[in-house]
Amino acid sequence: MVRSLKNHSYEEMQQWAVDAGFAPYTGRQIFEWLFRHFTEDTSEMLNIKKEVRSHIAEYGPLRLLDILEHESGGDGGTDKFLFQCLDGKAVESVLIRSQKRVTLCVSSQVGCAMNCAFCRTADMGFIRDLSAGEILEQYVQVQRLSEEKISNVVFMGMGEPFNNFEQSVRAALVLNHEKGPQIAARHITFSTSGIVPKIREFAHLPYQFKLAISLNAATNRIRDLLMPVNRRYPLEELLDAAKYYVQTTNRHLTFEYVLIKDVNNGDKDAAELMRLLRPIPCKLNVIPFNETGASYRRPDEKDISRFLGALSAAVFPVTLRLSGGRGINAACGQLYHEVLRK
Repeated sequence: MVRSLKNHSYEEMQQWAVDAGFAPYTGRQIFEWLFRHFTEDTSEMLNIKKEVRSHIAEYGPLRLLDILEHESGGDGGTDKFLFQCLDGKAVESVLIRSQKRVTLCVSSQVGCAMNCAFCRTADMGFIRDLSAGEILEQYVQVQRLSEEKISNVVFMGMGEPFNNFEQSVRAALVLNHEKGPQIAARHITFSTSGIVPKIREFAHLPYQFKLAISLNAATNRIRDLLMPVNRRYPLEELLDAAKYYVQTTNRHLTFEYVLIKDVNNGDKDAAELMRLLRPIPCKLNVIPFNETGASYRRPDEKDISRFLGALSAAVFPVTLRLSGGRGINAACGQLYHEVLRK
């Protein structure tokens, strides 16, 4: 991990200042320059003494990512960013605009180890975890370019955030901090493929971050096929963990269901889904598969309507979520770039 103040929490920044022989408030000022004003040039930190600025520069870089590419979906709703890390590795983030919110989808790892059959990122394999600073830098760089304030952050990009639990949570705490970006905890969502022990650990965090579980099947047979994680944490264990989360936090959660033609879009799938989720206070996002070059296919509009109709008796809310950015490979499950293999 590259040594950088951007990996520090608010409290650690103050301790760094004290250890360096400066007052604690100096650390608080640096934190605000980095995460409220998005400054990476110490000469712009006007209320910080020159000797402190020199110490900052000597400690480590403040710029952890460079934007290699910025693509717009053309509809004004979705932008994709390709970032290069200091070691040459790269990740992608997606900015999604809607009427009610501006959401940044951030990556938590370079590549991914989960090997989900419908996700293009799986083709990369797992390369390494991102540091908290590298996760935050995605937000910092995009917010500096965006005319709109980013209101929501979702850990739904490359990687499994619960396999990089500590760094992902550290990043979320900075995003939420009152001296930083001030993104409400309920506007920060972690999406997991189903790492059961971490779901239970997440339930005990004293923060109101939201949880989404990528479900994608109503039987172990199909989920084993789509998501190898199910062989370690089958549906029974996963749903028990989901119930535990709801009971412990008194908060609803979201299940995500990627709808794939002739795989998980039948009436029996819908019926079993309603049975499984009925006891759990939740909502269900149905996401038609975004084609990635794999053998799977997106259902046509008739198939999608029929599946939603089959779910009409569900006791939980069901939402059709249409991913923007398909034309620039920025939609759910499409994040990948050749440079990421280098």
